Amino acid sequence: MQSKHTQKIVLSDQQRKDLELIVRRRKSSQSLVLRAKIILAGAEGKSLLGTAKKLKCTRETVTRWRKHWVERPGDQSTLEKLKEAQRPGTPPKFTAEQICQIIALSCDKPEDHGYPFSHWSESLLAMVAVDKKIVSSISQRQVGRFLKSGRHSSRQGQRLG
Repeated sequence: MQSKHTQKIVLSDQQRKDLELIVRRRKSSQSLVLRAKIILAGAEGKSLLGTAKKLKCTRETVTRWRKHWVERPGDQSTLEKLKEAQRPGTPPKFTAEQICQIIALSCDKPEDHGYPFSHWSESLLAMVAVDKKIVSSISQRQVGRFLKSGRHSSRQGQRLG
């Protein structure tokens, strides 16, 4: 029985086949299977609460995914319509190119860049990265994180294995 608050879901034969395949496939992620079951139940006219109880999820989850399905453009593939939307967040402060330039800088000797030091420190790398206009500002801790994630050592100036 369909209530007035239930999103009306109409599936093409292909969409129904795709959703049923997702549910049957052993390699489908559980979150994807849940979404497919929610949409199939909506197409059968099942209530929000009944679907939520049967699938052991919240009514809000059922509502969200039915609404998501209905609002997505019809020309998207079934799988695209079941994907999570992009989540907002702060864009990265440093580009991959900037990170690579800082790591490459750490592989050189400070003397090669006119600095009277035999080894890099994270604070020196940060200062030089700003001086060379690789970045407008950066902390020594951030430089350290880049080097650690790249498995580099600023003290040795070479890649660690």
